[in-house]
Amino acid sequence: MTRRWTLRLAAGLAAGAVVLSGCSERQEASDTLPGADASPSASEPELPPLGPPDLPMPAEARTQDAAGAEAFVRYYMDAYNYALRTLNPTALSDLSSNCETCHLLIEQVRDVNARGQRYEGGDVRISEITTPVINDTEAQFALSLIQSPLSVTADGDDIDGRSYPERSSPASGGLLRWDASRATWLMTQLSVQ
Repeated sequence: MTRRWTLRLAAGLAAGAVVLSGCSERQEASDTLPGADASPSASEPELPPLGPPDLPMPAEARTQDAAGAEAFVRYYMDAYNYALRTLNPTALSDLSSNCETCHLLIEQVRDVNARGQRYEGGDVRISEITTPVINDTEAQFALSLIQSPLSVTADGDDIDGRSYPERSSPASGGLLRWDASRATWLMTQLSVQ
């Protein structure tokens, strides 16, 4: 299944490169910009907030295009880091749909919380990400991740066998699906190598 997904991702990225290579025609910039006091028009209703109040999803992550998909992936990783710090994976759960890896991550956070334990470190950062390839309501992306050293602690002490060194995952990727009713992407597959 991983090989099929890898081939599908590679084919999608190649197709995206071909399509994007036709976008080299010069376009003139607009001469007018909205004023600083411009507000959303009646045709552009304000989106209901997503994410925790202290980590709201940015508007740029809520557009159905490649830039929106990339911003969503970056936000999703921020939501993962938030879950590690707060032991609250609700944002991850709300932004995932039938994603096995996501479900495992969410359950791990819930388990650590239920046992009265904590995470120390473990923040994930994206070191590289491809421009997501959009196919109607689906986006495919490849990325490289680095996770800082992680320990699970109880009462401030490391738990034996639950400390991990920094980890690099250069051959990772995933799939997103657009949820028009909520104006957001959802993580449907996440492969971390």
